[in-house]
Amino acid sequence: MTTPRTEFVSVRRRQLATANGAWGRNQNLTPFSSGAKLGPVANAVIIVLLIALLGLLYLTQLTKTSSFSYQMNSINDQKAQLTAEQDNLKVENARLQSLSRVKSSAVAAAMTTPASTTSAE
Repeated sequence: MTTPRTEFVSVRRRQLATANGAWGRNQNLTPFSSGAKLGPVANAVIIVLLIALLGLLYLTQLTKTSSFSYQMNSINDQKAQLTAEQDNLKVENARLQSLSRVKSSAVAAAMTTPASTTSAE
């Protein structure tokens, strides 16, 4: 009491099967032929356009690199200016903290010398 299976039977043509005569999994068994045919002039134009596109992409990347280089040089110049300013401020700080400057200041002139000093032992 078996019934023939007709639901899932392939309707593909058997002539394009593999070398051993059986179909394998995930194999295209129908031939593909493109309807669009290009001549030699169209192929040359496509190749020239692709080369132009690649050149344009290269130039775009090159200009991005140079703009980043410009920004980096600008930041390095700013860093050099700030370092020079820091050095000048360090020199000014040392000059303001010198003994001759402290002795001649108004605060030092208002101070009195102690009467007697002793050291703790």
